[in-house]
Amino acid sequence: MENPLAEAPVPPVPQDVEPGGVRWLRANVARFSRPEDHARRRALVVAELTPMSALREKAFELTRKSRDEPVERILWTVPVAVLAAELGLPDVSRDIATVSAAYHPHTETGPDAEKAMRRLIEDCGGDVDERTAARIGLLVQACDATAKLVGKALEAHRPGEDAAGLLDRVLREDPPVRVTRRWINGAVVEVDLTERPFGAGPKRCPGQAHAMDVAKGILEVLLC
Repeated sequence: MENPLAEAPVPPVPQDVEPGGVRWLRANVARFSRPEDHARRRALVVAELTPMSALREKAFELTRKSRDEPVERILWTVPVAVLAAELGLPDVSRDIATVSAAYHPHTETGPDAEKAMRRLIEDCGGDVDERTAARIGLLVQACDATAKLVGKALEAHRPGEDAAGLLDRVLREDPPVRVTRRWINGAVVEVDLTERPFGAGPKRCPGQAHAMDVAKGILEVLLC
């Protein structure tokens, strides 16, 4: 049964912000958009995701090549590197991880995140527009959630369990994202996501299949 609160708008973020920084990113991605902007900005993300293919195989191959790296580094770099390559970008995983730590409105920004944002905009072609925000936002949202999902899967793995079954179980029992925030009657309300780990309603994650394919590819190497 869907939680009707999931249909509510997200808490508002400041719109009158300096172009090109973390606050500008928040103000221009679908994730934090007002209802009147959300569908247009979500469509930009879907347009970037639609041509992507063979993500499982690409994640497998990049993880195999990185097998001697620390596992934590693999978890934080491979998902972003695979998706960035699909977007025609270089490996921007370091800058994406820095921005990811300051992405949510209840977190603080800082000079490192602002510098990372400027580099990411240049990597995306230099245009400070909604498409650039959509591309960076796509990578930011893939970074933290996918790393945590794969990390939880590694900790929870049982002998003989394959990657697909393991991920399904982790999403049921210990999802990486347990709550989201909505704006109800002028106040922030936390909405339980334990039964809908990729969200619900208009804000449902458009990259669920992509994230699962990348996670499976990583796990198929690390579980060997």
